[in-house]
Amino acid sequence: MKVMTFNLRTDFLLDINNRWNKRKEIVYDILNNNDCDIIGVQELNNKMFKDISKEAPGYNIIGSPRSLKYFIERNDILVSKKHKILEYSTFWLSEDPEKIGSAIWYSVYPRICTTALIRLNDGNIVRVYNTHLDFLLSKAREYGLKKIGEYMDKQHEKDNYPAILMGDFNASPTSKAIKNFSEGKYSSKKFIAVQDHKKEIYNMSTMSKFKGNKKGLHIDYIFVTEEFKVLDTEILEYNKNGKYPSDHYPMIAKLDINKNANTSK
Repeated sequence: MKVMTFNLRTDFLLDINNRWNKRKEIVYDILNNNDCDIIGVQELNNKMFKDISKEAPGYNIIGSPRSLKYFIERNDILVSKKHKILEYSTFWLSEDPEKIGSAIWYSVYPRICTTALIRLNDGNIVRVYNTHLDFLLSKAREYGLKKIGEYMDKQHEKDNYPAILMGDFNASPTSKAIKNFSEGKYSSKKFIAVQDHKKEIYNMSTMSKFKGNKKGLHIDYIFVTEEFKVLDTEILEYNKNGKYPSDHYPMIAKLDINKNANTSK
């Protein structure tokens, strides 16, 4: 199976020549032409959601805005229509995870995680999480990952399916948040970054800055539990005549599920 994480960059007024309408066709190319089974996107607004729902017909899109009135970005999950969505929800990285728009006081915006339970067309069942952590404070990012870990543990107690966590973590590979999560300090279930399959990829930026940057921040991740075997990992630098789809690059991982994993329901 193939999974992708892709921060789409929201439609920001000051981006001028990189507004959504000027690059959305390139985004559609990436979503439609890489044969991914599951795609986690970040910074999607409601207009972008409607456009992608129409222009990526091979996918069902699930998720919720992080707020009802302001800061209404989404972390949606696109699931190939080859597969079946068994359940999905969005929770907030706050003291009240079920409260729409809730946030900790030191987070700039409300932060969310969208999760889905998916039966793949080969019969395997996987649980997927997609998030976008705070961009300003490391304390807020660490808190967000802890809340995700707590939520994961509750779900794993019920069914313990193989799991994938992806998104824009706004944290470098050497940061406390990433190191603690990788070392299992936030969740009882062990997760491994797909980048570890090809460690040189850590030297590549996951942010294009709309310019095709190759050096810079590496802040986007796909983590998988030990039931998965990572076959390949790639940062996709696709562009059209120097026009990039986002200020982030999409990252794609090719995965296989170990035969002895608990993947049926």
